[in-house]
Amino acid sequence: MVREVKISVTATIGAALLVLTSCSDSGGSGIGTSFSPTSPGRPTQPTSTATADQAPPVPTPLDATAFIADPCNSLTSAQTAELTISNDGRHTENACSWKFGPNLEWVVQAFYTVNDKGLQNTYDQNAAGWFKNGYFEPTSVSGYPAVYSNVTDARPQGTCDLVVGLDDRTILDVSVTGKPGEDNCGAASTVAGKIIETIGS
Repeated sequence: MVREVKISVTATIGAALLVLTSCSDSGGSGIGTSFSPTSPGRPTQPTSTATADQAPPVPTPLDATAFIADPCNSLTSAQTAELTISNDGRHTENACSWKFGPNLEWVVQAFYTVNDKGLQNTYDQNAAGWFKNGYFEPTSVSGYPAVYSNVTDARPQGTCDLVVGLDDRTILDVSVTGKPGEDNCGAASTVAGKIIETIGS
């Protein structure tokens, strides 16, 4: 599936996600409510290897072929326990969703898209003005180039979208819809980092 533009989000994250955002990539558990300002999940400026219209290169390409076919394998049982999200992911078309929260009212969603340009496609969309009414904030996850982005900004309502370049054609998409006011972008970064661990193992 070629990723053009994310129009809407159907994902959300649970209590564990509310614990993990308080932790850095080096360890910890949960998606926490007090994400550290020095954590890798915070938006950063593009690296010196990128211009405003050029995505940073992927340092070590990852082969996500097996996970594209079954995205629910992107997180192990140990990882879902650490994130305090539901152990059994639910397939929804080409995506996988995990619930979290006291009443399982929130959702985390992950899926993969493949196109000829990889993350550069998102940068090209930004240059064309796709995100002028939304947000486009470059960052990195576990050393991989990433962007918080969507054509509309639903972050005040609790939804944050993140795309991560895995190689020159494959993008990992992670969306978290959690309690408004929490650091759901940090939660998305934490989940993406765990998925990168799984793919690279």
